[in-house]
Amino acid sequence: MLRWLALLLLLMNALVLLWYAQQQEGERVTVSTEEISRLHLLHELGGGESLQPRASECHRIGLFASPQEALRAAERLQERGFDAEVHPAPAAVIGYRLVLPRPADAAAELSLLDQLALAGWVPQTESGHFVLGPFLGEQARQEADIEQAAIASVLELTAQRQPIRDSVPLQQIFTRVPEAQNVEQRLQQILAGGWPGIKIEKKLCEGVAHPQQDQ
Repeated sequence: MLRWLALLLLLMNALVLLWYAQQQEGERVTVSTEEISRLHLLHELGGGESLQPRASECHRIGLFASPQEALRAAERLQERGFDAEVHPAPAAVIGYRLVLPRPADAAAELSLLDQLALAGWVPQTESGHFVLGPFLGEQARQEADIEQAAIASVLELTAQRQPIRDSVPLQQIFTRVPEAQNVEQRLQQILAGGWPGIKIEKKLCEGVAHPQQDQ
């Protein structure tokens, strides 16, 4: 009786081992089938197809009074996942001046100085030119244009208008993140503690976009 019981146990163990081996083989076949399917999908993409990168959104932030201040703001943005870089900002235009060529003939020079004096101008001399100005304030461009037109009309001379730029260097930050909703609002919230009301302007992401300089 014990002999038959031992044989029965051996038979049951053999059946269990056979069932387990079949299960393992089935799992390997499933994994291989999935890998082959992935290879087929990659092959079917072809050489002319590629995955499209996720669109980016870029902003210009500033201006900042010093490089150190701009770097602190950029580091705060980087800690929150923004790609932020500091760049020098174009110097702001604070006024204008008019430049006239200085006559080579002494008599012509004296005549021009007399005419300018009648109009209320005592020009400065700089690099062979007479300089009128500066024109400053909110109406600087308009005032310079009026004087430029008067010189052309009365003296029949062409005065070149030149911008006067601020000598204090300023800084700005350019950011890039994957396109999403409320990015500008997030930027304002991150910077509100140290730079409340800082100007944030959305820009194109194709290269570094700088504001156009006044001529």
